[in-house]
Amino acid sequence: MQAIRHRHSTFFNVVLLTLLFAGTIMPSFVNYAYADASWPASPPAAVCTDPRLLSGPSVAPDGAVIVPAGDNGGFDFNRPGATFWFEPGTHTLADDIYGQIQAKANTTYIGAPGAILDGRNNNLYAFTGDVPNVTIQHLTITNFGRGNDNNNEGVVNHDAGTGWTIQYNTISNNDGAGVFLGTDNVVRYNCLKDNGQYGFSMYKPPIEGDSAIKNIVLDHNEIAGNNTDNWEAQIPGCGCTGGGKFWDVEGAKITNNYIHDNKGTGLWADTNNIDFLIEGNWIDHNDGEGIWYEISYNATIRNNTISRNAWVSGNNNQGSPGPAIYLSESGGDARLASTVSGAPKIRIYDNSFIDNFSGVSIYENANRFCNSNGNTSTGYCTPFVDPTIIPDTGRSYDYPNPISDAHPCYTDIASEPYKTDCRWHASNIEVNNNEFHFDENVVPCAGTYCGVQALIATGADNIPWSPYTVAGIQEDVMFGNHNRFHDNQYVGNWRFAQGYGEAVSFNTWRSAPFSQDRNSTFDGDPDFGGSSGGTPSAEPAAPAANDLDADSATLEDSIGKWQNWYSASVTQSAHEANSGTHSLRIDVTDPWGWGAALSNWPGFSTTAGLKKLSFWGKLGSGTSLQPRMIVKWLDSNNMVLQTNELKSPALTAEWQQSSALVDAPEGASTVLVSLIGSGNPGDYLYLDDMVVGDAPNALDADTAGGEASAGLWQSWYSASVTASTYEAHRGTGSLRVDVADSWGWGIVTANWPGFTASAGNKRVSYWAKQGTGSLSEVTLRVKWFDRSQTLLQTDLIPLSGLSTNWQRADANIAAPNGTANVYLEIYSPSGAPGDSLYLDEIVIADSN
Repeated sequence: MQAIRHRHSTFFNVVLLTLLFAGTIMPSFVNYAYADASWPASPPAAVCTDPRLLSGPSVAPDGAVIVPAGDNGGFDFNRPGATFWFEPGTHTLADDIYGQIQAKANTTYIGAPGAILDGRNNNLYAFTGDVPNVTIQHLTITNFGRGNDNNNEGVVNHDAGTGWTIQYNTISNNDGAGVFLGTDNVVRYNCLKDNGQYGFSMYKPPIEGDSAIKNIVLDHNEIAGNNTDNWEAQIPGCGCTGGGKFWDVEGAKITNNYIHDNKGTGLWADTNNIDFLIEGNWIDHNDGEGIWYEISYNATIRNNTISRNAWVSGNNNQGSPGPAIYLSESGGDARLASTVSGAPKIRIYDNSFIDNFSGVSIYENANRFCNSNGNTSTGYCTPFVDPTIIPDTGRSYDYPNPISDAHPCYTDIASEPYKTDCRWHASNIEVNNNEFHFDENVVPCAGTYCGVQALIATGADNIPWSPYTVAGIQEDVMFGNHNRFHDNQYVGNWRFAQGYGEAVSFNTWRSAPFSQDRNSTFDGDPDFGGSSGGTPSAEPAAPAANDLDADSATLEDSIGKWQNWYSASVTQSAHEANSGTHSLRIDVTDPWGWGAALSNWPGFSTTAGLKKLSFWGKLGSGTSLQPRMIVKWLDSNNMVLQTNELKSPALTAEWQQSSALVDAPEGASTVLVSLIGSGNPGDYLYLDDMVVGDAPNALDADTAGGEASAGLWQSWYSASVTASTYEAHRGTGSLRVDVADSWGWGIVTANWPGFTASAGNKRVSYWAKQGTGSLSEVTLRVKWFDRSQTLLQTDLIPLSGLSTNWQRADANIAAPNGTANVYLEIYSPSGAPGDSLYLDEIVIADSN
C-alpha cells in the first residue's frame, strides 16, 4: 500500500503543477498571507467551477480496488488499508436509510472523472466510522438525507474520525453538514455547496480539561450556499447554521477559502475554540456575520477580504450589530496555546472590509458565564476551572438557578480566582491596520447598528448569586480589558457603539474616555451620528391633534361653531391673529361675567387618553382679564364623566399661550368646550389656536401603540416585538413582546439617537398588561441626548405588579437643557420563554 500511496501522491503533484501553471489556482506561497502581505484581490478558491481541479484520475491507480458504477449496496468495502477507485458514473448504496460506506482505517477513496456517490435522498450518510487516516478525494457526493435530516450531523466523516484528508471533492445538496471534521483533519480544495445546514461542522463529546478536537486545516475550499433547509427558522435561536462551524477545537488553520452566499454566518467558531489562524480568505455576501468567534480564545484574523456580509441578519435582528466580525465573549489569554495564532490575543489586522452591515463588534453578555443558565453552551465551563464540564447528574435548567449548586462557579464564584476564571472575557483584542469601507447607498441599512464598530455589553442584573453586573462588564469591555482599535483607515460615515449600544461619532470615539482608533484616518464626517444615514437634523414638531374643527380652532374661514352664551358678543376678527389671519374676538357686555359656547352639543367626537388643552390669548381692552377654557368629557349616553378647566394668566398686549395635559376618562365619547371669564362692559379680548386633542407625542403612532405595525421597535435581546390586534388599551392594536430566554429581555427603538425632542417639562407614560405567562415587571428607560449625541440624562419609569388588566406607569420629567433627541428602551429581568406582554399608548409629551 505504500507504493500505491506514493504513486497517488506523484499523480497529484503533476495535477497541481499543471493547474498552477495554467492559472487555475494560485500557489499557496502567493495567497498565503503573512503580516506584510495584502488581502486577496479575487477569490482564492473558486473550486466549484473548476472541473480540472475536481476531476480525478481517469485510470485506476496501481493496486486500487475498482468500484463499478451502479448499485454498490452489496460491494465489499471492508478492506482496511485499501485504495478504492470509483469508476465514472453514478454509484448508489443500499436502499435503507443507513446504507453507507463504513470507512476502514488507512483507506483511500478516489473518484474517476464523473464519479458520483448519490444518496438518492434515501441514505442519510455517505462515509461513517470513527477510524483513523482515511482519504476521500475527487468524488461528487450528493443527495444524502431525505429533506431536513441530519441536523447537527455530517454526511462525510460522520463520526469525526482522526487523521482524515478530504480533498478535491464536490459535496453538495446533502442534509445536515456536508463534512464533519475531527482531530488532525485536512479539508482542502473542495466544493462544499448548497448543503442543508452547513458546508462543514464538527462535534466530539467534551473531554474534561482538554479540547475535544485538535489540529484542523481548512484550505482552498469553496463554501457556498449552505443552510438550504433554513434551520434557524425551524429551530428559532438554535445558532446552528452557516458556511461552517467549529466546536471545542484547539489549533485550526483556515486559509485561502472562498466562503460566500451562505444562508447564515460564514465561519462560526463557538465554544472553547483556542489558537486559530484565519488568513487569506475571501468571505462575501453571507446572510449572517462573516466571522463569528464566540466564547473562544487566541486568534489571528488577517489578510482577508470580507465584504457584503450580514445584510440579512442585520435587518432581521436590528437589536444586534450584524457585524462582519463578531467577537462574542472571546479574547486572548496567555495561559492557553497560541502556536498557530502567534500571540495570546485576538488580533484583527491587514483585512479589507467592504460594505458589510457593520464592522467589528466586541461584545459580552453579563449573564453568560460557567454554570449560568444564561450560557447557551450548556454544561461547558472555561478551561481554567475544575471541572471544565459540569456533570450531567443533578443539573438544573431553571433560570436564574445555577446548573449545579456544587460547582465552584457557584459555591466560590464571588472570590478569586473563580470570579475571573468562571467568565469568558472580551479582552486583549487588537483591531488595527484594516481598511473599513462603508457606503450607505449600497448597504441595505435598517435599525441603529448599520455602519458601526462596537465595544458593547448587555444583559440583565437578575441572577441573585452572580457577582457580575451589566455596568461592571461594560466598564471592563470598554476600558479595562485591553481592547484597542488603532491605525485603521475608514471610508464612509462610520459610527461607533459603546455601552449598551449607543453610538458616538468618530471624534467622540477617539476622545476620552474611549481613546480608541489612535492614528486612524477617517474619510467621512467625523461628527457623523444618527441611525442610518446622516447627522440627525431638527424636525418640526408634529401639529397637535385637535378634536375641534379647523374654523372653531383657528377662525380662519368662519367663526366655526362658536356662539354667544351670556353677557358677550363673539365674532370672527381679522384685526388680530396669533397664527394665520383671524382670531375669535369676545366683547364683554355685562359686569357679572361672560361666556361663549360651541353650538354642537354634546360636542366633538373624542376618545379616552392623554389630551392637550391649549389656547392663545391677547388683551384688546380692559384689565385683569383671565379667560378660562371649560372642557367636559361625555360618554355615549351624554353623561358628563369629567370636567377640566384651563385658566389663562392675566392677558397682556402680547399673545401668550395657556396649556395643560389632562387624562380624558375611559368611556369618553364626545368633548364639549366653552369659554368663560369676567370683565366689564367695553372690555374685549382675542383668542386663537384653540386645541382639545391628543397630546402631541414625540413618538409616531405605530411606535406608540402598534396600530398598524411595530413602528420603530426592534428586538434588543431575548425578545421579539410585533404589532397585535389581540389586545388594545386604546384603538385596535398594541405592541406584543414575546420572551425568548429566561435571563431578562429588552426591546429598543431603531432610530438612535432617538426622536426629536427639546428641553422642558415632559409627561412620560405607557400602559402594559400580561399576555401569557407571569411577567411581573417592566421598565421604560428614557435617554435624553444633545445635538452631538452626548447622553445628558437617563430616566426610568418602572411598572411592577403586572396582571392581566391594563395598568399605567407615568412620570413628570424635566428634560435637561440642550436636549435634541430622546431614545427609548423597554426591558425586564422577569419572564421565561413563552411569556408575553402587551404595551400601548407610549407617550412622551410636552407638559409646558
